[in-house]
Amino acid sequence: MRIASPSNNVIGRAQAWLHFTSPGDAAFALRTALAGVAALFVAMWLQLDVPRWAMWTVVVVSLPVRGNALRKTAARLVGTAIGCSVGLTVVALFPQDRIGFYLTFSLWLGACAYWATLRQGYVSYAAILAAFTSAIVSADVSTTPTTVWNTTVSRGSATVIGTLFALLASEMAARSDDIPGDLAKRVRSFAADLLDWAVRQLDDGNSDDPKDAPFAAKTLELHETCINAIAERSALGWVKSWILGLPTALLSLQSSVLDLREEARHGRASSADLRLARGAIGGTAEFLRSNAAVDLTGLRRQSEELAALPDNSPANFPAVKGIIDPLLYLLASLEAILSVRPPSSPAPVYPSPQFIAHPRLATTNLIRTVTGMLLGFMIWDATAWTHGPVFLINVAVALVLFVRMEDPVAGNQTNVIGNLIGGVVAIAAKYFVLVRYNDPLVLAAVVFLLLFIGAWVEAKPGLSALGLFYLNGLQIVMEPMNPQKYDFVDDVNIVIALTLAYAFVSLVFLIIGAPRSGRERILELLARMRRRRQQVESCPTRRGRLCWETQMYDELQRLQAATSNPRQREKGVNILLSGLRSPATFAGAART
Repeated sequence: MRIASPSNNVIGRAQAWLHFTSPGDAAFALRTALAGVAALFVAMWLQLDVPRWAMWTVVVVSLPVRGNALRKTAARLVGTAIGCSVGLTVVALFPQDRIGFYLTFSLWLGACAYWATLRQGYVSYAAILAAFTSAIVSADVSTTPTTVWNTTVSRGSATVIGTLFALLASEMAARSDDIPGDLAKRVRSFAADLLDWAVRQLDDGNSDDPKDAPFAAKTLELHETCINAIAERSALGWVKSWILGLPTALLSLQSSVLDLREEARHGRASSADLRLARGAIGGTAEFLRSNAAVDLTGLRRQSEELAALPDNSPANFPAVKGIIDPLLYLLASLEAILSVRPPSSPAPVYPSPQFIAHPRLATTNLIRTVTGMLLGFMIWDATAWTHGPVFLINVAVALVLFVRMEDPVAGNQTNVIGNLIGGVVAIAAKYFVLVRYNDPLVLAAVVFLLLFIGAWVEAKPGLSALGLFYLNGLQIVMEPMNPQKYDFVDDVNIVIALTLAYAFVSLVFLIIGAPRSGRERILELLARMRRRRQQVESCPTRRGRLCWETQMYDELQRLQAATSNPRQREKGVNILLSGLRSPATFAGAART
């Protein structure tokens, strides 16, 4: 097997975080805007009391990734049904009883925040949806319980309409039905980048690169890509054990490369070990980067050559087993994806990555949410604010929506700005354009243009939150109705309510469990990694060791996001490697 020369497509050549545009961004913005306008006018035709919820649902559900949209649609439908039921029940249990309603409703939102913090993916998302759907249903009808049923049906129907239109737009926009082929291409491209980095690390054991794991976050994100592909093509579920373990295998490869590099520097790994490892990695990278389509025959031949390498080399095989095993799993995974059946070549199986649940953070979020909601209700009661419902709904959204953010205060600043921009743009559109041409066609054109701009911004990785909350402020202040209504003072008050809601939530986050930043944040993450390092002693099996390793990488990628200092990042890598070298780890690696 030949050693591949490092490709130009490496981690050091990162693309700019903001592009002016791309065909994918424009297509996403176009279909989101069209689906949003269509959902809005269907809701208006059905005379729903707040038709904008249909348009808002399209914006929230629509995502550039089609499989993601399918899973998000299901989670939103489940969360909406639960939220409507709870909102209806709480109002029915406490008619005209403000104290009982406030306490029960705040505890319910706190429970949703707690559950959303502990769980991952769309289970967490469904809990968040259930929380603020119940707020949408009951926040402004708690004192008039006779209207709660109609409100529940109306707003629940608007949400379902928006969800269905978003799903329709997602299905129409599908570029290809070859989901396995597309997934295989993504895996090949990413794995080749990782292997190029690995070859450089093992360059005669004298690499000048910092001891870092630059692909940690991207490898963990691959888990979401694999789940989306399985959701989009259910047949892939038959071989999910050969797909969902990809992040774990690649992270294990990353660890083994770093470990072998250190062993070589200290003279504990022979030149034969390095040649064998570099040959295995480089040959696999060259195979993955080949211009020809990767077929099943080629994958099987490559697997056979890789498995035979130790037999033809004088190297100490145990020293590089941690590199060859993940490579064999990678090739077996590609074979399973393309054939939608278990691979014919033998390879060790890797479990799905394990992400960390933080019970302490979940408890903090429960306290934040209950306290924030009770204070919000008290502000509404004390001021008799006519726009209190708008304030409370957005407080509920922010408190539950940001529970998984490492620094919700910093993240929430973008949401304040986005809502303010959206509100100002909505006022300008209403009083400079719509008030002069009170016509449904003009309304559709204006809404389409403003939705398109927001969805286009949302597609940018660095601006997604800004675009989403711009659209939030836009649709709340514009309030598209049939016929359109104009009340400048009311609209300005809504902008104030939106801005104050997110500023109030920032204050709650600062007072209760204020997130650390700077050096304190880095020290906190390193301390968490050291505590988790001690848990490796309780992992007696190979599977347990691999799950522990992915949890350590989950913490490491947070450290990498908090600092670019190579020395601090190297400390995190050293903690990880020390756990992998422990006697308990070596003993557990031999067990199944």
